[in-house]
Amino acid sequence: MTPASFLETRQAAWHRLETLIAKAGRKGVCRLTESELHELTRLYPAVAVDVSRARMYKLSPQTQQRINSLAIAAHGLLYRRKNARPFRAIWQFLSNDYPRLFRRLKGYIVLAAVLLIVPAVATYLCVLQRPSTAYLFVPLGLDMPHTTEEVTAEDISERFRQMPNSPMASRIMTNNISVAFNAFALGITAGIGTCYVLLINAMMLGGFFGHFTNHQLTFEFWSFIAPHGVLEIFAIIIAAASGLRMGISLAIPGRITRRASLTRGAREAVYLVLGTIPMFMVAGLIEGFITPSYIPGILKISLGIMVWAMAMAYLLLLGRSNSTVKAAESINK
Repeated sequence: MTPASFLETRQAAWHRLETLIAKAGRKGVCRLTESELHELTRLYPAVAVDVSRARMYKLSPQTQQRINSLAIAAHGLLYRRKNARPFRAIWQFLSNDYPRLFRRLKGYIVLAAVLLIVPAVATYLCVLQRPSTAYLFVPLGLDMPHTTEEVTAEDISERFRQMPNSPMASRIMTNNISVAFNAFALGITAGIGTCYVLLINAMMLGGFFGHFTNHQLTFEFWSFIAPHGVLEIFAIIIAAASGLRMGISLAIPGRITRRASLTRGAREAVYLVLGTIPMFMVAGLIEGFITPSYIPGILKISLGIMVWAMAMAYLLLLGRSNSTVKAAESINK
């Protein structure tokens, strides 16, 4: 292809891209229709290639500058969001980007949930059949009843209320956050470390549930765990899913290089685990003010279920109404 034919064949695309960029203006891609946004995402890579081709054909400096400016402007519209304010960017992430990321990675969420729930149920059933095995699964140092005569429902309720003032309470309250971080960070071991963290904590949960069920303290135990624990466990599952996303991208890169696969997987994993921060904050507030209170247990359990249901509604329903933003998501896949 000669320089003249190159100019002739590419002029229309450059002009169209200029039109789309001008229409977007300062407000960005939200001013474009869905079809125009798809057109922008199609034109940008081709114009980016034109930058190097213009140099190869030794076109005039003015033409090279025009093409380069178009590529930079299109990139800014699609990726950088230069004009977005910090708070607006955070709002965009929480209200649109994060729920869509959660839904896109739902397979990893389900896998993490299975890896936590199945061992927990198996351990629970094991402890129900053999009560003495509970001490194989619970953390060392926890003062748990050895016989049904040692503790009553009132005793265990009062002990739970006093836990925020005890060193053991601090250990328990920070445990879930450290579990979530480890489940995420150990994804770099091709997901093996994440699976290990889930298995250990699943057995601990199952051991606790089985032990207190054997002592006819199921309701008291759930009234302490459910208010904050349902949301915390859900956040741990999401954090573990982020670790699995990173680990699987390393172990199974597909048709791209392992490094490129890990880079992409790690980026999505970081964004996914960041979304658990508000969940742990809400759970922490509930744990500090609601869990140790004298509110009836049934209300505490109902609160825990309601908070989890609200979190699920947020993750499953938000980010669906703006078709333009949904189309923009496709450029990052």
